[in-house]
Amino acid sequence: MNTINQTALSNFKQNKGKNIMAGIAIFLTTILIFVVPALGLGTVDLEMAAANKIYPTFHVMYRNVDINTAEELSHRAEVETMGLRQDPAQIPVPDGTAVMVYMDETARKLGKIKLEKGSFPENGNEIVVSDALLKILGITADIGDTIELPYQPMEGDGIGFEKKQSFVITGLLPSPKENDDSNMYSAMVSKDFMEQEQPGDVRKYRVMLRIAAEDSMNTTDIKEIYGDLAKELGISEADVVDNSLYLAANYKDPSLYTGIAGILLIVILAGIMTIYSLYYISMIYKVQEFGKIKALGATKKQIRQIVFREGMLTACIAVPAGLIAGSIFSTVGYRYLTTAFSPDDAMAAVIKELVNNHEIVLLKPWMYVMAVVVTLLTVALALLRPMQIASKISPVEAMRYDGSIKTKKKVRKGHLEMNLIHLTGANLSRNKKRTIMTIVTLSLIGILFMVISTILSCLEPKEIARDSIFDDFILSVDSTSGDKMHPELEWSAICQNNPLNPDFEKQVLAIPGVEKITKSSRLDVELPDHMDGDDIWKTGIIGIPEEYADRMEKSIVEGSCTYEDLQQGDKILIDKNMQSYMPGTEIGDTVRISITSGNDPVEKTFEIAAIADMPYGLNHFAFLALPDSVIKELAGLDMDYYWSIAASGRELKNAETQLQALIKESGLLNLKSYEDEVAYNEKNTRFTSQLCYVFMIVLSGVGIMNLINTMVNSIYVRRRELGIMQAIGLSEKQMVRMLQMEGIFYTAGTLLFSLGIGNILGYLTFLYAKEHRMFGIVAYHYPVMQTVILVAVILIVQILLTYLIMKNFRKQSMIDRIRFSE
Repeated sequence: MNTINQTALSNFKQNKGKNIMAGIAIFLTTILIFVVPALGLGTVDLEMAAANKIYPTFHVMYRNVDINTAEELSHRAEVETMGLRQDPAQIPVPDGTAVMVYMDETARKLGKIKLEKGSFPENGNEIVVSDALLKILGITADIGDTIELPYQPMEGDGIGFEKKQSFVITGLLPSPKENDDSNMYSAMVSKDFMEQEQPGDVRKYRVMLRIAAEDSMNTTDIKEIYGDLAKELGISEADVVDNSLYLAANYKDPSLYTGIAGILLIVILAGIMTIYSLYYISMIYKVQEFGKIKALGATKKQIRQIVFREGMLTACIAVPAGLIAGSIFSTVGYRYLTTAFSPDDAMAAVIKELVNNHEIVLLKPWMYVMAVVVTLLTVALALLRPMQIASKISPVEAMRYDGSIKTKKKVRKGHLEMNLIHLTGANLSRNKKRTIMTIVTLSLIGILFMVISTILSCLEPKEIARDSIFDDFILSVDSTSGDKMHPELEWSAICQNNPLNPDFEKQVLAIPGVEKITKSSRLDVELPDHMDGDDIWKTGIIGIPEEYADRMEKSIVEGSCTYEDLQQGDKILIDKNMQSYMPGTEIGDTVRISITSGNDPVEKTFEIAAIADMPYGLNHFAFLALPDSVIKELAGLDMDYYWSIAASGRELKNAETQLQALIKESGLLNLKSYEDEVAYNEKNTRFTSQLCYVFMIVLSGVGIMNLINTMVNSIYVRRRELGIMQAIGLSEKQMVRMLQMEGIFYTAGTLLFSLGIGNILGYLTFLYAKEHRMFGIVAYHYPVMQTVILVAVILIVQILLTYLIMKNFRKQSMIDRIRFSE
C-alpha cells in the first residue's frame, strides 16, 4: 500500500464520526438515485408485460380485404407477421349475436385465442364453441359430441337464408364473464367450412399484422407505416383498425422517460448540493492536518488524492449499502404500486401475478451500474472544492487555519462588551459560506416539502368528487366514439333508441329514496373549419339543464351572457380549455358546427358569447355548451346523456342496488356514485401522499446529516477556544445557551426561507394546477398540519442535536479541551 492510500485510510479510520455522517448522506442519496428510475421504469415494464398477456399483439387490422390484396400484403417488406380471419356465417341466438369465425394459426397467435380445453378445428365440420353459446342455444354437449346448428352464411349482398349442419365439437372457448353484457358469442370453424360457404370472389378477410422492425419505432412511426400501406393498396381509412391498447402499452411516448429523467435530475442535484456542503464543511476543519503533511513534502496533487480517496472510501461502503436498501424498497414499492390499480382494471390481477411470480426482471443490472456511477460522480463533484482548499493553502497558513474565510478587510469590527449574542454572531460569521450553505440546503428541502404538501392538501377527495357529481349518482349512456369494430356503440346510433327514455325515468323515480332527476343532453358534432391533424375536429356540445343555469353563469370567466341569451339559439358558450386547442379564439368569433348525432345532418353557425371555466359535473368534459332545449331542437330527438340523481340518505344503498339492477338490464348505461368517487379519490390521494412523503423523508435525512455535520464540526474545531473561555469565566449554562442560539439561528433561517418561499411557490403551483385542471384540484387549502410537522421536526432535531453535542462535550475535561490541537 503506498503512502497516499495509507494516509487516506488512516484519516478514514480517525474521522469515524464525520465519515459516518457523510456515509449516511451518500447512502440515502444512493437509495433515491436507484429507486426513482427502478420504480418508474419498472412500473412501465410491468404494464407492458401485463398488456402483452391480455391484449392481442397485432398492430393493426385491415377489414374487407380481398384474397389478392391479402396475398400482396404477405410479401410486403413492411409486414413482419400476418394472420387471416374470415367470418363465413352467423348463428341466430335470442337477444344477441353469434359469429362463426375462421382464423389461421398466425391470426390465433396474434389474437391470443386460447381454449379451455380441446383443439382448434382443422377439417370439414369441426367446430369450437363456448359453454355460454351452447347454453343460450339450449344444447348440452361436450368435446367429441356431434351437434346440429342453424346458421346464416355471409353473402356478397348481405346475410343469406338459414341453413343447418352437423358439427363435431373439438374444443371449448372461454365463456364471456358474468359482467359482460354484450351478448356476443363466437364459434370457430375450419378452413374447409369457410371455403365451402364463402366463394373466393366474395370472400373478404380481416388481416391482422405486425409492422417489421417495430423495436426502433414509436407509436406514431408504426401508425404512419400501416396508414401509408393501406393507402397504397386501396384499403379505405374506415377499414383500418389499430390495436390502440396494445400500442399504447408497448410503445411509450418519449415524454414518459423525459419525466422520469427530470425527477432523477432533481434528486441528483439535491444530492450534489447536500454532499458537497457536507464534505466542504468537514474538510475545511481538517486543513491543519493537511498542512502538516504538506510541510513534510507532499505535493498539491498528493493532498488532493488523499482527500479524494478518503471520500471514495466512505462512498465504497455507503453505496453498496444504499443499493441493497434501494433494492428492498423497490421490491416493496412494486408490490405496493399494484394496490393503486382499480379492482375493475383488467391488468390489475395480471400485474399482481407477475410481481408475485417474479415473471419479469424489474431490477436490471444497468440500474445498479447507473446508480453506482451517478453516486460516485456526485461524491467526486462534492470533493472538488475541499480538495482545492486543502491543496492550495501554504503549510504556515494551514497550521493556523481555523475554517474562517479570509477577506480583504484589514480591520475587524469589535465590541466594547462581549456577550452571548456577540459570541454566537462571531462564530456564525467565522465562515459565512458554511453558514449560508447549511441554511440554503435545508431550506431547499423545506421549500420542496411545502410545495408538495400544498398540492397534496388541495387534493380534497370530497371536493374533487363533488366537482364531477352534483348529486348522489350520475347515470350516463355507455357510448364509444371511433370504435370501428362496433359502430353500433356510437352515440349517433344509440340516440335513435335512447335508453334514457320516459319509461326508464318512471322506473328510476319509482325506486324508494330517489327524489329528483336532473337531465343533461349531449350532441356529437364536427367543426369543419378546424382540423385535428389530418381529420376534421370532432367534439361534443353539452346541453345544460335549466336547473344548472346559475352554476353556468357563475362559471363564466371572460365575457358575459345569461342562460336566457343562449336559449335564443344563435350564441354558444365555450370552455376555456378549448382555447389551447383553438389558439386565438375570442369572444365574438363564430363557430361552424356540423351535427353528427340526431335525426338529420345539420350545419349551423354560432357566435361565441362567453368563455367559462365549468366544473366537470356541468360540462362533462365537453368544450362547448348550449341550453338543453336548444340541443333537443337541433337534433330533433331526446338527447339525454347524463342523469344526475338525488336520493335520500337513508335509502342511498338500496337506491344504488336497484339502479345497478336496472342498468344491467339495459346494457348501455353506466352508474357512478358520489360515495364511490370519494372512496376512489381517497385511495389515490393516500397512495400519492405516501409516495411523496416517503421520498421527502429520505431527502430530508440527507439534509439533516448536513445540519448535524455543521453543528458537530463547529464544536469540534472550537474545543480549545471554548475550553479557554470556560477557564476565564464562561459558565456551562452560558455555553449551552450559546450553542442553543446557534441552533436557533439555523432553525429560524431554515423556517424563514422554507415557509416564506415555500408557501409562495406552493400557492403558485396550486394556481397552475387549477388552471390546467391537474389532479382534479378545485380549491386552495393551506397545509396547516404539514407546516406544524415541519416546524416541529426542525425544532426537535435542533434541540436533540444540541443536547447530544453537549453530552459528548462534557465527557472531556477543561484541560483536554484547552490542549486540543497542540
